[in-house]
Amino acid sequence: MKIKYIIAMLAVFTVVGCTENFDELEKDPVALSANPAGQLSFTQLCMSGDGYYQHRTNLIYAGGFVQHYSGSWAVTNYGGKFNNSEEYAVALWRNVYAHEMKSVVDILDVTGKDASAVNMNAVAKIMKVMVAQRLTDIYGDVPYSEAGLAFSKGIVTPKYDKQQDIYASFFRELEEAYNQLNVGKDLIKGDLFYKGDVSKWKKLANTMRLRAAMRISEVSPAEAEKQAKAALQNGVFESNDDNCIMQHLDFPFSDDPARLDYRGNGLSYGFIGNEQGDHFSSLLIDYLKNNGDPRLTMIATPKTSSSIVAGAPLQPGETLYEGVKPGVFRWELSGGSNSASGIQPYLKLRTTPFLHVSYSESQLLLAEAAFRGWVSGSAAEYYKKGVEAGIKQLSIYGAAPASQASIDAYVNAKPLLPGTEKEQIGTQIWITYLFNSIEGYSNWRRTGYPHLIPITNSDSGTGGIVPTRLYYPSDELQKNEKNYQEALARLGGKNDWFGKVWWDVN
Repeated sequence: MKIKYIIAMLAVFTVVGCTENFDELEKDPVALSANPAGQLSFTQLCMSGDGYYQHRTNLIYAGGFVQHYSGSWAVTNYGGKFNNSEEYAVALWRNVYAHEMKSVVDILDVTGKDASAVNMNAVAKIMKVMVAQRLTDIYGDVPYSEAGLAFSKGIVTPKYDKQQDIYASFFRELEEAYNQLNVGKDLIKGDLFYKGDVSKWKKLANTMRLRAAMRISEVSPAEAEKQAKAALQNGVFESNDDNCIMQHLDFPFSDDPARLDYRGNGLSYGFIGNEQGDHFSSLLIDYLKNNGDPRLTMIATPKTSSSIVAGAPLQPGETLYEGVKPGVFRWELSGGSNSASGIQPYLKLRTTPFLHVSYSESQLLLAEAAFRGWVSGSAAEYYKKGVEAGIKQLSIYGAAPASQASIDAYVNAKPLLPGTEKEQIGTQIWITYLFNSIEGYSNWRRTGYPHLIPITNSDSGTGGIVPTRLYYPSDELQKNEKNYQEALARLGGKNDWFGKVWWDVN
């Protein structure tokens, strides 16, 4: 990394030290000297405000792979037909290591031996897990224990840790963070997630522990059970009020190292840049429509032209809501682009919030854990609470809240049924993380649910096979050859997207 780039990054890392609200970020997002509070704000902003990888990794690849979206050129060609783009495949890797990982490692380094910064240190541990989990879940073995130490330790060729070891570190670090957090200790400055609320951070640590536990359920069930029990005992999210949400501002995205600006929603930049191009998939729309799910009208707009008679108004009896089949461009629809439902406008604003970790997910994961006999409680009750929370959480985006009567009618008509528990739970998590497709894609690889629509396009880059990971940047061969080759050997010697990460044994 060039010296001038480092200097520019240090300046940007200093988003104002104490952010009780967004007022200071509105006025001046960049201060003059590095500090943990500024680096915490910057990391939190990056995680959903980075339009570079939110567009490429979250929307195009993960959103296309797991069939949340279809229709636009990029999502359909690359994410729907599985065609290769190095730029898209390595976007998450490049920006996470350059920005987020470096920031949290710096915070840990500065606060590690400071008795007056135990809470900030604990929060940095949780943040490191949040940043690294989606990275390792997308790529597999990645630099973790030695990542971000080029400046402080002189480690410029970090080893690729085995994913199994990374997850062991996650559990250890989340437990340490939970035990460290203390309301009587230091204020957590620069916290845009919870404004320094220690009780919320303790719940987040445990909810992340539950997520990580269930992520390894198929490959290491005994450890998964142990960690899920510990997470529940310590206390996970109790309601949607605990959700980990990034509130964004109306600012244009900039990935220029000299003037980074991640205050707006990064996913929205993808939607805005391709206005009217992105649509929900037919898999999603049909599921919501066929099951009478209240979320249908909360996320989608009615189509404006007929899908039966091209260019004509809707015909009598024609459905108002229709998605785009995966692998199909919107202009290929028989009735034209307007014969598919649109995305509600409030979901495509730069100010649209981003949901990182949700109460809905925690309840659905507990439903699975209870079904497996790992935790106490009723799987059916956890499931019901998870679905209800998934509907209610849409109000954070500006959707008119569904009535309690409609929610009750839905959850009572669609209870958890014997013999289909895993499929129902996996499908509901897929819906819950509609705007966080990276998580939806990871959970789909773990469970196999929902059943995706087969891709039969002759121009599919993989013959219709859904990729199971993204591949490492090709320049790692020059920058970090020894460690890169060792990681490849564990993948069978190929840097492609058909290898499987450690926990993916389906």
